[in-house]
Amino acid sequence: MAWRIFAVLSAAYLSSQFFRVSNAVIAPELMRELDLSPAVLGAMTGAFFLTFACAQIPGGILLDRWGPRRTMAAVMSVAVAGSLLFAVANSAVALTVARALMGVGCAVGLMGALVILGRWFPPHRFAPLSALLFAIGGSGTLLATTPLAAVTAAVGWRGAFVGMAAATACLAALIFLVVRDRPETSAPGAHGAGTGAGTGAGAGAGAGAGAGAGAGEILRGMAAVLRNGRLRRIAALQFVGYGSLMSVAGLWAGPYLEDVHDLGAVARGNVLLGVNLAIIAGALGYGWLAPWVRSPKRLIVPGTAIGIGLFWLMAVLEAPPLWLAAPTLFLLAFFGSYFMLLHAHARAVLPAHLLGRGLTLQNTASIFGVFLWQSLTGLIVEAFADAGAAAPEAAYRTVFGFLGAVSLAGLLVYSGCEDDPEPPEDCR
Repeated sequence: MAWRIFAVLSAAYLSSQFFRVSNAVIAPELMRELDLSPAVLGAMTGAFFLTFACAQIPGGILLDRWGPRRTMAAVMSVAVAGSLLFAVANSAVALTVARALMGVGCAVGLMGALVILGRWFPPHRFAPLSALLFAIGGSGTLLATTPLAAVTAAVGWRGAFVGMAAATACLAALIFLVVRDRPETSAPGAHGAGTGAGTGAGAGAGAGAGAGAGAGEILRGMAAVLRNGRLRRIAALQFVGYGSLMSVAGLWAGPYLEDVHDLGAVARGNVLLGVNLAIIAGALGYGWLAPWVRSPKRLIVPGTAIGIGLFWLMAVLEAPPLWLAAPTLFLLAFFGSYFMLLHAHARAVLPAHLLGRGLTLQNTASIFGVFLWQSLTGLIVEAFADAGAAAPEAAYRTVFGFLGAVSLAGLLVYSGCEDDPEPPEDCR
């Protein structure tokens, strides 16, 4: 049963991955068809992440109070509406509203899945399984590269989003029909998923662990989460790390490849396919290594440092040929995919009864960072570009340098996090 649930959660997560990076492939077409400036494109794309972030805390409370199954299935219906609106939008305002609805609709997809993993599987399997879930669900990012470019060439980007709305509706129904919030302690398979599935993170964090809790108890739980100093440092790196990666992979890589390297839609999609495959490979690599080290931090710090170096390499290279620029983007994506380990680190410092609220709080920082950095980098690109003209290479080099700098700031804060691999007692 546990593995069937895992399979459904992984499949459902692909819709969130598709929506968050899809604009990277179709951005040049959107800018031409609807006369969008780089700043408007950045803000519109980032609207997904702004509403996604704003929905995290309410979503975390719902996950703890009413359970992931009902919460995830209901909230995904909002993404369906957003995808349909995006397909018919004829203005920047409509596109922005559509992206905002997609963000709300995808807000609890990953955190709900991680809460369920925390209940069905023992803590020592959390990091590799969360990385595997991301890798399988990451096929959504692959759909948003060459396949999306091909579909866009065939039926237009509007038709592609109608099809994605239908697929998301089917996935929401599948969650409601198959997923169960926690194993029953008396069920034959309760310990088949892993020793301790029915204790600690299982029973104590069961479906609706917060069911019946009053407002006072909910607020006290949020206060306890906010007082967690290690969680705050983890959230600091989430704030800049994932946002920096998504500013490239989810937005500016496509325009960069068109403006600097003169690539068409399908060629751009091919390079972005490689970027997103590198993200998946990196997440799997980090997840595979995690059980062999005593703390996720021992992988996160060097991975972040390498990513910063690659950002700054792209900033200082003048007119690099595609054979050099593309592999550098692949390496940046590979080493920058440590964010699933940050989720595992957060899970390790949270007690079971605060798992939903704690994970969504640090994820709020992650997603709000994407909105902020995508919006700011849009302003950077617009400062260099003439109206209606391609952005010069200097604009993108400035973006890479800026993202490297904010990543360094996040790493400095995170490096002070205590390197304690032992979870709280009720999280073991």
